[in-house]
Amino acid sequence: MQRAKSLMRLLRQLVDLVEEEAERNSAFAEKLDGILAPLPKRSGKRTGKGMLTAKDMPDVYAEYQSRGEDEFRFWLRGLDVVTLKGIVRVNGFDPSKVSRRWAEAEKFVPLVVEQVKARLRRGSGFMTPREPGGMEPQGPAT
Repeated sequence: MQRAKSLMRLLRQLVDLVEEEAERNSAFAEKLDGILAPLPKRSGKRTGKGMLTAKDMPDVYAEYQSRGEDEFRFWLRGLDVVTLKGIVRVNGFDPSKVSRRWAEAEKFVPLVVEQVKARLRRGSGFMTPREPGGMEPQGPAT
């Protein structure tokens, strides 16, 4: 275990040194970009466990209100499974957690649409708080 920690510390120092040199030397930065270009890019910001955070999630209530139901469905179909799972988790759309096993984006669309519609009908008191100080977005007053 101690060897692994030492190796991690050494690798962090090496990466810091490379970043520092890339900031100072543009030719070095270009060569580094050329070397790292073939590596796959991450699909989104993730926490240590590979899950997107609440700040990374789009505001589905605002999207629904600005797009309307049909356009909202098309927009949801364009999102990846990781983002859709994050939306369901952050907003508490699936308390029974059945959707955790789903791997197809198509299965999430009806769940998210129905939950957003239901919560907007009920009002802002039933929406998930996005900020500690208040509710975002404000739903229609009913």
